[in-house]
Amino acid sequence: MKKRQIILDFTSLLDVIMIILFFFIIFSNLETDNLKKDLEDKQQQVSAELEEAKAKYDKADELLGEAQEKNEQADKRLEEADSAVDRSGENTDAIMDFSENKNLKLHLDMRGENGWTLKFAKGEEIVKEIPKSDISIMTDEVRELFKEQGYTADNTILIEFSYDATESGTTSAYLDTMKIINTMKSEYTHLFYSETDVSVFAG
Repeated sequence: MKKRQIILDFTSLLDVIMIILFFFIIFSNLETDNLKKDLEDKQQQVSAELEEAKAKYDKADELLGEAQEKNEQADKRLEEADSAVDRSGENTDAIMDFSENKNLKLHLDMRGENGWTLKFAKGEEIVKEIPKSDISIMTDEVRELFKEQGYTADNTILIEFSYDATESGTTSAYLDTMKIINTMKSEYTHLFYSETDVSVFAG
């Protein structure tokens, strides 16, 4: 074989090799692009699934919080119901005393020597009179009265509070009396009272 023929044959072979390399590079780029797109699609899918999972977790956490709150409310109502059942005897006794006129009555008398007096009665009997003085002293007198009546913090206590709003000085005396009543309510949590302005029924 002549030298020129060998060179030509070799050149043809190089052309074939170059064509093969060209197509190899093209197909490699296409595969790389496809792989990249697949990876991007999968990444977006994973991100979407993560967002969905996070949303479900947040919703579950919210629902759990609501469930716990409702459970706490239910427990509280159950405790209140149990307490109401436990106190039914005390409440019945207090209502019976009220119906038989045996409960405490408190009247704000503006004709006292020092300006006004708190008069406590049971039925028609005056059981204690507390003249106007320092609020703390008057409150101590009411505490002493409650002890004398045998009241405890567990008792249901019904008090009828009456006054005459038309009498001079009643507003100031009323406010002082309410301070005493509210102090006693904080110590006797089952103390209840009604208010009556007797001037409404006058005349």
